[in-house]
Amino acid sequence: MSSRTSNDGGIISGPSTGTIVWGLIAVAVSLLVLLSVLFGLSFDFGQVLIVLLIGSGLALVAGGIWGVLRTRDKASDPYRSSDRDTP
Repeated sequence: MSSRTSNDGGIISGPSTGTIVWGLIAVAVSLLVLLSVLFGLSFDFGQVLIVLLIGSGLALVAGGIWGVLRTRDKASDPYRSSDRDTP
């Protein structure tokens, strides 16, 4: 797992959206290769590439929107320790 710091100094842990999307692309390609070898299926390379690019693009956009919404929810949390006055 990777960790990076957020703007407020907190640590965001876990894999990034790009890592998850590339992992899903690798799994999809390996499943297509496995299906073609085991069952003799053939796929049009151009169509498979277009579907993978559209799917990965949508996943990256959705992951970015989800990250922004998650960050906004944390920023509006009144119980964050960084917002409290310490004596």
